[in-house]
Amino acid sequence: MVLRNGDGTTIFAAYRYIFHCNDALEAEIHAIMQGMALAIQHSDMPVIVQSDSSNALATLTDATLSRSAYGHLDAEIKAHMVAREFVPCKIGREQNRVAH
Repeated sequence: MVLRNGDGTTIFAAYRYIFHCNDALEAEIHAIMQGMALAIQHSDMPVIVQSDSSNALATLTDATLSRSAYGHLDAEIKAHMVAREFVPCKIGREQNRVAH
């Protein structure tokens, strides 16, 4: 997870080891959720959430209750969205080199 300010300068970067992860989608949703929590703590501005996973970004835009295996993460992301404006932004995999 990388938090940048408006001009693209890195504010901070973080990583976390997930001990039990089923697939890449779960890891991406975890990263989005943790990044949102950190952004709420360190900034009061609207946040653009960039990811190369359109499935993970769908958790930010889908208003329905998720009945997937990751529904608990989806609910936590929705709770973060009450505190701040988060704008999902799909980026290409080549733009997300820091994560791969």
